[in-house]
Amino acid sequence: MSQAVDAVEAAAIALTEGSWVPSDYELGLAREFLTRREQLEQRLLPGMPACPQAQGWVSQHVLWLEDVARLADELLATWRDWLPGSPMLAVLGAYGGLARSVIPLSVQLGRAWEEEWSGPCSQQEAAWWEDWHLPPEQRRQLDALTERLVIVGSVVVMVLNRGERAH
Repeated sequence: MSQAVDAVEAAAIALTEGSWVPSDYELGLAREFLTRREQLEQRLLPGMPACPQAQGWVSQHVLWLEDVARLADELLATWRDWLPGSPMLAVLGAYGGLARSVIPLSVQLGRAWEEEWSGPCSQQEAAWWEDWHLPPEQRRQLDALTERLVIVGSVVVMVLNRGERAH
């Protein structure tokens, strides 16, 4: 297990056992992260049409994860001095680290798209392009990453639920 996963698990256990009662600052950080994450715009590659399915393109999800990583980094930089040694920083750091792991893929997709498309394309062409550039194994890896992010995100929600009950 990685240190980040251990830190998230330790934070969840501490919340459950009551040995960590989130401070107002920790609650503020959790609230700000979730609020700002929800407000992130879904980006498309330039000229890519809207996806006909509600979940959007896979590349859209990759770009969103890149934006989430930047958001986590920004918040960690802002809050680090206010919360030295806080489990909340560890949880948010783990979330950001997982999201950040897609940045090389995001860069790769952006370059490939730029090289292959000079203007708009159809939804069918976009679907073919994603099938070519995001093969099934890579999609499974993204699904697994998303599942881990959901688990870490649930700890952030748990922080708010436990913390607000305690205050």
